[in-house]
Amino acid sequence: MEPESPPRELELSALEAETEPMAAAEPGTPPQATPPHRDPSPPPEQLLGVEKNGLKMKIPPEEEEEAPLGGSGASGSPKFTGLGKEELLREAGTPLWARARLVLLVLFWGGWIGMLGAAAAIVAQAPRCQPLPTKAWWELGALYRAPPKAFGGDLRGVEKRLGYLKEKLQVGGLVLGPVYPQKSPEAKIPPLKELDPTLGTIQDFSALVQAAKDKGVKVILDLTPNPAGNPVWGDAAKDSEVLQQVQAAMNHWLKEDIAGIFLDGIEELPDLVVAQWRNLTEQQPSPSGVDRVLVGGTRLQDPWRAPGGPQLLLGPFLQPLEPKGDAEAPEGALRNLLNFLSSNSSVGLGWSVGSPWETWVSPNLRLQQLLLLWGLPGTPVLSYGDELGLPRPPKNQQLPPMPWESIEAPKPAGNGSEPPELELCAALASLRAHERSLLLGEAWAVAAGSAMAVLRRWDQSERFLLVLNPHGAPLKPFSVKREPGDPQEPPLPASATVRYSTGPKEPGEQQLRLEELKVGPYQGILLGFPYSPQ
Repeated sequence: MEPESPPRELELSALEAETEPMAAAEPGTPPQATPPHRDPSPPPEQLLGVEKNGLKMKIPPEEEEEAPLGGSGASGSPKFTGLGKEELLREAGTPLWARARLVLLVLFWGGWIGMLGAAAAIVAQAPRCQPLPTKAWWELGALYRAPPKAFGGDLRGVEKRLGYLKEKLQVGGLVLGPVYPQKSPEAKIPPLKELDPTLGTIQDFSALVQAAKDKGVKVILDLTPNPAGNPVWGDAAKDSEVLQQVQAAMNHWLKEDIAGIFLDGIEELPDLVVAQWRNLTEQQPSPSGVDRVLVGGTRLQDPWRAPGGPQLLLGPFLQPLEPKGDAEAPEGALRNLLNFLSSNSSVGLGWSVGSPWETWVSPNLRLQQLLLLWGLPGTPVLSYGDELGLPRPPKNQQLPPMPWESIEAPKPAGNGSEPPELELCAALASLRAHERSLLLGEAWAVAAGSAMAVLRRWDQSERFLLVLNPHGAPLKPFSVKREPGDPQEPPLPASATVRYSTGPKEPGEQQLRLEELKVGPYQGILLGFPYSPQ
């Protein structure tokens, strides 16, 4: 009968099955055959091991026989068993490991608290984002003036072109009119409440309004009795019967789901009448809940001379920016316009280069003033054909039709066959819709010699600098060194990227230094540069 193993060695034998060897066989050693099954309680002589560094080395029986010859078994190295649970707990309770755990715990939480404090300091020192201002819908998108017969032939034709207005020009509001029949010889004004039968039916009108709404375009109805006249109202401005007819027509059309009323020649009307009509437009609820607007047109070049009342004022406000001589700098007129905008929050300005019946800019400056139209704070307003350079007819002549054939004809890629006005309007409309500095930012007039320069900036968004040369000779507007720290002049970078130019196009992004910038005759350039906290 075999003798029983001592209790301590039996405990170690039971732990041996749960413990993996600490050292594997050396590379190149041939795999050993699986040993035959042994009794779980081998004789004591097979359990005897060797003490080394406080650990008990166990030599398997097959290696024990070769140990005298090889020195350390078949593998050439002893195998170790790890510490048992009780031994690990006993070692973990020693003062050395207790102090080590305390140090690691302090370092862990100290690191976390340090990182949290650093993050809080970064957030506290970072510049705050400027809150977005509240803007009406007519301040966020362009307006488009479209006489129905000239623009689309009739109301259904206008409806078919809504996609062009929205997708190509980012139009937010369609100023539609006139839609009333012609005036009879004995009447003082046309029948403003009626719809011209040659344009369609009231069902066609409602379908047009609904289709425009589906595309995100609001419809503003032009009820000006004599839109092509100059003066627009004349003696009718003081005729109480005429004014009552206009107000009745406004009440009639506001029952439809239109977004506002346009009345030209607003400076000829009494201030009290304009205020009443604004209240009528704003207070009569819209079926769709849209905010309604009274847009006033004026023939005055200075907006501060126009009477108050309309929420949006449209006129030839860009005309004073045309120089009267080669050496004249229109910077003063530009500063006056921007000062009026910054000091007057009750009325917004609409920028335009003309009406459907006349143009307000000279042909040489047409492109650069279109660039200014999209780049100034306010509402860009296009009259039909402005984006194509469509000429206006002589006075009292019929309006030319919109040349849809040339617009919709397929064009080979890259041949530059698209009109430069349309290319500019499409590019700037898209840029304005996506860049907050152009859509929401403040505007600063920048000294640029005989040229004009306007800086647009908003919070930490990309900045934009419009540079216009209204003269027939090239200019270097920033060749004179600017005084640093001048409170009257906004800071400009040393270099900027050309985002758009009315002159010759160069492939890729063009980076240039401002002091070396040369602007050609009648050229306009839009530059962009990133925000810098300095």
